[in-house]
Amino acid sequence: MLTAILINVIIIEKVQTKGAIMAIKQSDKEHFREIYERHVDDIYRLCFSYMKNPHDSEDAVSAVFCKLIKKSPVFETQEQEKAWLVVTACNECKSMLRALRRHPRVDISELPEQRASEESEHNEIIDAIISLPEKYSSVLYLHFYLGYSLKEIAKMTKQNESTVRSQLFYGKRKLASLIGGNDDE
Repeated sequence: MLTAILINVIIIEKVQTKGAIMAIKQSDKEHFREIYERHVDDIYRLCFSYMKNPHDSEDAVSAVFCKLIKKSPVFETQEQEKAWLVVTACNECKSMLRALRRHPRVDISELPEQRASEESEHNEIIDAIISLPEKYSSVLYLHFYLGYSLKEIAKMTKQNESTVRSQLFYGKRKLASLIGGNDDE
């Protein structure tokens, strides 16, 4: 239900930004809904690794999918679609973080947080990754959770492959020290 509401709100925003009310084809709605449902969880986790806050993460995810609908790019494969969403999400989060640094606000992270699921081991690892500095958390997430190679991550983040390899190495080491395991993966 929330998905349908979000897609409809985004489509209405798209129509209103054009300055004229026009009909959106049902097939377009279904196409965007499929893309949203296919990628929303991964994009949310990526945004959360940057924003460290569920509310800002949700805002970033909404902005990413709004951009998808506004720009309506054509993708040849689902991999291109996912790569576009990942790069757009990274850029959106960085932009939001710049704005937050310029205009600080009250930190709400001290308020109690409700968890949707209690998969403790999985949540522990995700929480540990998110607690790492951004340069490590994003590389770890892109590599281990989304399955991107070092070369693909380097291309997406516009860094040298050796830099990404180093960030992955040190990120794994820091992650292992946080969760008390070894870093031999």
